[in-house]
Amino acid sequence: MSYDHRLLSPTTSSPRSSRRPSRNESIELGPWASSSPEYFDPPPHTYHSTDKLLPEVHEEYVSQTSPARSFQRIDANGGRWKGWRAGLFLCVLVVTGALILNIAVTVWAASAFGLSGGIGTIHVGTCGTIKTTGRWLHIGINVLSTIMLGASNYCMQCLCSPTRQEVGIAHANRQWLDIGIQSFRNLAQIKRSRMVLWLFLAGSSIPLHLMFNSALFVSLTANEYVVATVSEDFVNGANWTLASVDTRHQSLISQMQQNISSYEKLDDATCIKEYGVDYLSDRRHVFVVVSGQFADPLLGYLDWNYDGSLNSWVCGTSQGPNSTIETISIDIYDCSIPVALGNITFWTMADQPVEYCLSQKVPDECRLQIAVPIMLIVLICNAVKLSCMTITIWKFKEPTFVTLGDALSGMLENPDPHTVGMCTATKKQFQDGAWPDREPQRWTLQRHFRYKAVGMRRWVLSNSICTLAVIASAVLLHFAIQNTTTASDITTLWDLGFGTVTPASLIRWSSPIFGSPGLIKNVLLANSPQVILSVLYIAYNRVYTCMSFSKEWHDLAHHRRALRVTSPRGDQRSTYFLSLPYRYLISILTVSVAIHWILSQSLFLVAIDVYDENGNFDASQSILSCGFSCIALIFLVGIGSLVLLSGIGMGLRRYKPGMPLAGSCSAALSAACHPPSDEVDVAFVPVKWGVTGVEDGIGHCALSGRYVSPPVTSKRYQGLAER
Repeated sequence: MSYDHRLLSPTTSSPRSSRRPSRNESIELGPWASSSPEYFDPPPHTYHSTDKLLPEVHEEYVSQTSPARSFQRIDANGGRWKGWRAGLFLCVLVVTGALILNIAVTVWAASAFGLSGGIGTIHVGTCGTIKTTGRWLHIGINVLSTIMLGASNYCMQCLCSPTRQEVGIAHANRQWLDIGIQSFRNLAQIKRSRMVLWLFLAGSSIPLHLMFNSALFVSLTANEYVVATVSEDFVNGANWTLASVDTRHQSLISQMQQNISSYEKLDDATCIKEYGVDYLSDRRHVFVVVSGQFADPLLGYLDWNYDGSLNSWVCGTSQGPNSTIETISIDIYDCSIPVALGNITFWTMADQPVEYCLSQKVPDECRLQIAVPIMLIVLICNAVKLSCMTITIWKFKEPTFVTLGDALSGMLENPDPHTVGMCTATKKQFQDGAWPDREPQRWTLQRHFRYKAVGMRRWVLSNSICTLAVIASAVLLHFAIQNTTTASDITTLWDLGFGTVTPASLIRWSSPIFGSPGLIKNVLLANSPQVILSVLYIAYNRVYTCMSFSKEWHDLAHHRRALRVTSPRGDQRSTYFLSLPYRYLISILTVSVAIHWILSQSLFLVAIDVYDENGNFDASQSILSCGFSCIALIFLVGIGSLVLLSGIGMGLRRYKPGMPLAGSCSAALSAACHPPSDEVDVAFVPVKWGVTGVEDGIGHCALSGRYVSPPVTSKRYQGLAER
């Protein structure tokens, strides 16, 4: 049974002309018209399941006779720099800039400073300055690596987006492909060349995040020194005869006394602050002058070596046997700089009150270093990404379904015969090859959870990976706090700061390895969690992309929208993002940068150059290892928990009712793209999904440029027969 849409319009109109009105031509729309996108629809009207009403849409948008080519606004090849290609071109510019910068830094460091074991020194300066510079450089590295990961992910999503032909082949085999998201499902269906490029982009991301964070690192300085407790007579040059002094220390202390005039005088509070550090870089030997007269002006001495767990002598010493001095036996958690300063009036050395200190000042030098072997790996990965992106732009010109609008436009122009008669089908009905039949289906109004658009398995997997990462961070935090030699209250941990190296925070290797092999070993350990974060970025990017994609889809049941496509025609809109709006993309990138940087300060590479008591570099005692930071781990656990809760919370939100849940399923989307046979050029006008007509009590739903009504609960609907 057929009917004439023009004669069944609720408004009186004459048969429409085949001529398309111009943009500037005035057209009478009727009393219900407005300037809003909803002016296509007349005022509220009650429709029943037996109605055969289908009001006509404005002729400016849908013509019964005009061909689709009348909507062309761009050149025939689709515009290389339009839509997602423009976005990919920006990605190419970013990756090119990163490659040029990395090459320049590597060549400059290798040629200007020379290499030792593949490691070059970029800058030598005070330890405070070098630490600050290193911190900012690591922030920059994390920003750059995250942007490169985002650019790579953008290109990978474009590569795995199917063409119209690939979707048709899949549907013919009762399979479906993902539209608008990063998809492993699509890899087996797309062209081999695109799949190979996708694999190269994915593979180049792993070593990049395993290495880049430690390509630049700070090498600290630690001086070994002697603490001598003396009286004022010793300062004035009196002879001393301490029997317990061995030959080595006798020579050293005598030399110290001869040079005492060059030592800097420190009050007791300053002395505690300067020497109450884990690694002393700007001072060496110290005399602690006590009050009183003694037969021997040298009361005793202490050695401090670089791996002492705490400079506990700043909390006081007692007189030991054989005229030695010993650190006071106290709970190490009770000895800290704040505690020592709080009890400064009771500070004693060798059981005598302290008057002041005389400290040997030495140059404060730390080094900012670059690992050239690591940078070479980074450069290779960078170049691979740039090559893949460039090939993608210049070689692949065949239109693909990158965005929801691309897919809907292609399916509306060429409806798929394999999805005819399934207008209310959902993603679930197409899964596992069990496609729905073409019998009329009763409509049920539902508000779907957003996680269902993603898929329960994908959503649970993404949140499970995040949960395991948070648990692993919490376990490491517990281990770190249990093994720290400082107080574990939040104030003390905060004062230590992010990425602070302490003896207790070092990972001790039974057989330390130095040079490039040792560097690579520790870099892999320190940065292995970065790979997990990159996987989480891709997983959550995919989750939020699918949710945003489905929101755009569900909105078509409530608002008339022009399709957002790569190459716009008619009233279609251009797009520079894929399926994830910028507000989500920027938020995800920002959080990703923050977490990557915090992780780099939670578990990090440690390099310490040790100088012995005579000021000579001691390679055998120097450290190349990994360290951890408690406060950074606390932040990591906190932010990771927020990311997890956000992922769960977003998934438990609901879409507006009134639309079949299609998710990213190409078949479910295609099922909604079978408008009435007399409606042409529908892809190029603002569209809305709903009931396009009723025939013999069976409703027909589709995307349409004409008036549509929402489907009615319990009424039966079936797609139109094949054209």
